[in-house]
Amino acid sequence: MARTLASGPVGDGASLSLPAPASSPSILNSATESRPTLAVVVPTLSRPDRLGRCLEHLAAARTKLQFPVYVCDSTPDAALREEVRAVCDRYEWVHYSTHASRNVAGARNACARAAHEDLLVNVDDDLELRPDAIDLLYEAYVEDEGRRIVAGSVSWDGQWSTPKKLRAIGYGRPQRVGEHPDFVIGAFFLYPRVFAEAWPWNERIDTADDIFMGALWRSHGVRLLFHGDARALHPELPANSDPERIGATVRHQRCHIYALLFDALIANPSLRHALSYELLGFAASAKLYFRRLSWTVDFLRAWAAGHAGLVSDYSYLRRLVKTEAAPAPGE
Repeated sequence: MARTLASGPVGDGASLSLPAPASSPSILNSATESRPTLAVVVPTLSRPDRLGRCLEHLAAARTKLQFPVYVCDSTPDAALREEVRAVCDRYEWVHYSTHASRNVAGARNACARAAHEDLLVNVDDDLELRPDAIDLLYEAYVEDEGRRIVAGSVSWDGQWSTPKKLRAIGYGRPQRVGEHPDFVIGAFFLYPRVFAEAWPWNERIDTADDIFMGALWRSHGVRLLFHGDARALHPELPANSDPERIGATVRHQRCHIYALLFDALIANPSLRHALSYELLGFAASAKLYFRRLSWTVDFLRAWAAGHAGLVSDYSYLRRLVKTEAAPAPGE
């Protein structure tokens, strides 16, 4: 049966401070005391069936590293929330908690508060992992040194993700040989818990969190590593990659320009990049959204709101860039 962590009611808006439960017996905590401890964290929202498949794959991945799994649930409907809890109750190594955060960033912050191991592997609740995927991320981390995170590869529609380099228009392309990536896909990655404590995910934006965190981590000298054989299948195509749902993504432009200008003006200042995002990025996005009048109006509003949000959040963002983290394992 899953262990249930103390938590506040979903929807109360409270900031949660969860106690640290004893972790499940693990190879990491017994035979190899010098190696950092590991946990998997899974944010979930109203998807018990997909979560069930995800946990089945995580069960198959626990043959070597017997890591605990922390499921952090923001399902608002009480009956559906009980279904999610029931899925977790199938496994004694799953710790279940609820939180009231309203977006992906808040869910990842809740997961970081729930766990207490040294290293966290974030796994989206609809991923289906290869059995060795967690092992590969962990070994890639411990075999390196310095400030670092390690991302795995996620498949959408048969295409496997790679680290991304920002183009002049503000959209990512695959990293080329010899280049340092600007960001990695946020669905499946390993990072030290001390990073989450010092540099939490920005709950003021709903999307573009991978671009934002890539910029923040790089501002602190964190290397973005990648293991292409650590693989996870994502069964559903995301909205921003689906031509049939492109109109639903126009509101994301607020967060997109916010994250880009945070990178170019605050985290890793570059006037050239800032101007290219403002001019070329605007033109590229306009070409996409100016097809319909309603999209055009929504795009212009979102673009303006992103700029306004950046100005409003300036002091908060500067503090993130100036805050130092405690030493991470192997740093």
